[in-house]
Amino acid sequence: MRLEVRCEDRVGMAMEILDLLVPYHIDMRRVEVNSRIGCLYVGFDDIEFKQLTQLLADIRRLRGVADVKTVQYTPSEREQHVLHTLLEALPDGVVAVDLKGIITMATQQAAEDVSSTLTQMFGQPLSQFIPSINFERLDWQTFQHGVTKRVRLNGQLMLLEMQPYFVTNENAINVCAGGVIYIRSAQRLGRQASSLRKAPDAEHALQGFLETGVCRSVAMKRCLTFAHAYVSIDSPMLMTGEFAVGKKRLLDAIFHAWQKQNLEFESAIRYVGGGALVPEILMEYLEQGGWLAIDDVERMSDSCQGLLIDWLKEQPSRLYQTQAPCRVIGLSRLSDESLREQDHLRDELYFMLSSYQLHVPPLRERKEDLAGLSREILADAGERSGETPMSLSEDAMASLKMHHWPGNLKELESCLYQARHIASGVQIETSDLPLKVGETMPIALIDGSLDKTVKAYEAQVLRKLYPQYPSTRKLAKFLNVSHSSIANKLKEYDIV
Repeated sequence: MRLEVRCEDRVGMAMEILDLLVPYHIDMRRVEVNSRIGCLYVGFDDIEFKQLTQLLADIRRLRGVADVKTVQYTPSEREQHVLHTLLEALPDGVVAVDLKGIITMATQQAAEDVSSTLTQMFGQPLSQFIPSINFERLDWQTFQHGVTKRVRLNGQLMLLEMQPYFVTNENAINVCAGGVIYIRSAQRLGRQASSLRKAPDAEHALQGFLETGVCRSVAMKRCLTFAHAYVSIDSPMLMTGEFAVGKKRLLDAIFHAWQKQNLEFESAIRYVGGGALVPEILMEYLEQGGWLAIDDVERMSDSCQGLLIDWLKEQPSRLYQTQAPCRVIGLSRLSDESLREQDHLRDELYFMLSSYQLHVPPLRERKEDLAGLSREILADAGERSGETPMSLSEDAMASLKMHHWPGNLKELESCLYQARHIASGVQIETSDLPLKVGETMPIALIDGSLDKTVKAYEAQVLRKLYPQYPSTRKLAKFLNVSHSSIANKLKEYDIV
């Protein structure tokens, strides 16, 4: 139980209040004074209501008392709970010690870091749990700007960021009272960096696709031009592209850009499978607003297609609506031609959705982007593991550019993730890549002639390598052949 007594700030007031508790045999648990607002707080175990009523009446009769009432907590208790909640929310452990190195406060994460419990830690020397540092002999006053120590706890490398804390005495002088130790681990730092990298960025999400180091292919630049334009267009859309070409990632970027431009920050984008939709659920989604992306739209049932056709017909112009209407996007792995030729998707729905079309090119059509994409994937993998990002040798990059990539971005990611674990150094070589011989280019005998087949294969290799080494001298040096030989072959195969 806590009492808040509003009273004069005079000598003897606290003693008079405490004297009133004696007849009730009340053991004090807390006494706190807040002279700024003229309040005195006392804390003790709960007593019967009749005793409490009499005690409050006795306190009110004291000279200088304006009011007295029960409260849930004192100001210092509230501050302590706020501080404790804040510290427990931190990703790393925190410990506080006094000038003798005795633990006065610790968080649950700190207890786990030193393989102990909070009960076992309180009141004990911190050196008992981190024996590599003699905390009781540290001169905290000399650490005005803090100090960092590397230690190993339970086989893991930890970083201790130590900072002294000060209290103000009666002469308004700051006196060092101990130190706070922040226990950081490389593993947790890696997770935080990964979370930061993955956090949605409405301002730069779409622009990130246009980085010159990533998007260099004509096919992808054309795709992004259409993507930028769709941000300002209020209509359905049909987005096509093979498996794992990045349709959802690009659509997320478009949506975040639309949110920022139209200040629709409460809207959301929802992905649903076309084959799993039923009319009742579809109508519920349409009424919720936001963006509705229907994956494998050609697999929608006939009843759902009919409902969506009717709903799209009834949508008025946004000029006459107070809220943005639901925007429907159809996603499909089929090409535009295949969608028109197959019978399951109704022509009427196809033409409604394809009022705006966006085709995301496969990786084999954007080989110029491989270098930038590979750097991004390897950098992300390095951040996740807390390691230095790896790079690709020129030979390895040439092998990537000659591969057909039927699995698109997913296959590229899997290939590079596996290669970085196999590579012995900081650079990935061709031998580290899990690409099977013969997968880089399809080979078939031409006119039953080995000579024609070899020439055709040679021409294909040179066409793929020339954009990476755009001069006869560079290409000759890479292939370790004479400059004149390469010049003649490029001319023979009509490459330059």
